[in-house]
Amino acid sequence: GEFRGWDDPRTWSIQSLRRRGIRPQAIRNFIEEIGLNKQDIVVPIENLYSINRKLIDASSKRFTFAQDAMKISIKKLPLIKEVEIPIHPDRADITRKVPVTNIIYLSKKDYEANKGKEIRLLHFCNIKLAKNKTSTFTSLENKDIPRITWISQGIPTTILLPDGTWVKGLADTQIASLKIHDSIQFERFGFCRLDSVQQGAYEFWFSHI
Repeated sequence: GEFRGWDDPRTWSIQSLRRRGIRPQAIRNFIEEIGLNKQDIVVPIENLYSINRKLIDASSKRFTFAQDAMKISIKKLPLIKEVEIPIHPDRADITRKVPVTNIIYLSKKDYEANKGKEIRLLHFCNIKLAKNKTSTFTSLENKDIPRITWISQGIPTTILLPDGTWVKGLADTQIASLKIHDSIQFERFGFCRLDSVQQGAYEFWFSHI
């Protein structure tokens, strides 16, 4: 009962790597990179992650996940109905439109770390965070200030981490366009694979940063 099965991410089995979104070719390349050796060696798992990242990066769309999402209101926000966000940093010509209001959601960690500061909502605008879960619009200028991911409208989402724990939050409603097994990247969080959809809630398995 301690593990969910052979595919539990803590087992480091082939089954678990597959469910995390590690491609078979990445495992093959990783083993070939190690080669044959008569001595015991320790190979950083980051090497496997690096190989897999190169295989999935170009096809992985970008979305946003707010862990332990906190609702924040924005005062004095200009009339902005939507913003266009690139689906990939190398494909600025392909964007997704995100409707916006004066209500957003931030991860609890980001909120706690930036209370009282001016931050930039990535791809959107600048706001100054207050200590009472409110904020004030400051400008649209792309300033050199902390850049924070945010959610306008969210879908309940959980992500299984490699240590077997789950994290909860909200993800962009546009993840509804994904298919089971799709690999994506939650900006400033990491690459994940969609594992299942349970009663409107989305479950992902964390791949790597």
